[in-house]
Amino acid sequence: MDALKMIIVPHETETRLVAKTAATSGIWLRATLPTMTLHPQALPLLLTALGSFVPVHAALVVATRAASFATRLYPGWFPDVGGPGYELQVIGDTRRERAAWWCR
Repeated sequence: MDALKMIIVPHETETRLVAKTAATSGIWLRATLPTMTLHPQALPLLLTALGSFVPVHAALVVATRAASFATRLYPGWFPDVGGPGYELQVIGDTRRERAAWWCR
C-alpha cells in the first residue's frame, strides 16, 4: 500500500488533519480536532498508530505569526522528526509551501 501523506494545520479554534494516499485522488482521512490535547504525546501516538498500518509522511504547518497554536497542539514538535512508522516535517503556511510538500 502507498504511503499516507498527512497535513496537520493548527489554528486558534481547531486543528485540521487531511490525509490521502498517492494512489487515490480523493481524501482518505479528514478530521477536525480540538486545539489542546489531553495528552502531550497525542499527536505522535496518532501518527505511530496510523504508521502501524501504512507508512505516514506528515507535515505540521506552522504559521510564523501563530506558532503558539502548534506548541499548544504538540509541545515537543521541535525535536520530533519521526518515529515508528512515520516521519514529521515542519513547513510554513504559505500556499506555495503546502502545495510543494503535498505534491512530492
